[in-house]
Amino acid sequence: MRTQEIQQYIDEAIHSNFEDVTSESGEMMTSEGGDGRFVGKVIATRYAGLPVGDIFLAIGETKRQLQIIKLGNAECLKPSEEHLDGLLFKELGIKMDE
Repeated sequence: MRTQEIQQYIDEAIHSNFEDVTSESGEMMTSEGGDGRFVGKVIATRYAGLPVGDIFLAIGETKRQLQIIKLGNAECLKPSEEHLDGLLFKELGIKMDE
């Protein structure tokens, strides 16, 4: 999935399941002193007003140029819709329709 598709999928799931949620997005470059999983440009979105508190979505690439996403404390490589559904359920209890 492309970055924009992932952002839209997560955003729609969160906003359709929770009221009064706000979000803000931006781009940043990773630093050499970072955690090492993300390399280069990272697209990040902060969701505020959730029952679990603020949660972050980060989308970027690894050193091996594999797409990596992190939602809250959960992450996956080369995500599909099924992977995103799992992250949404694990972090926010959102169960996507089959």
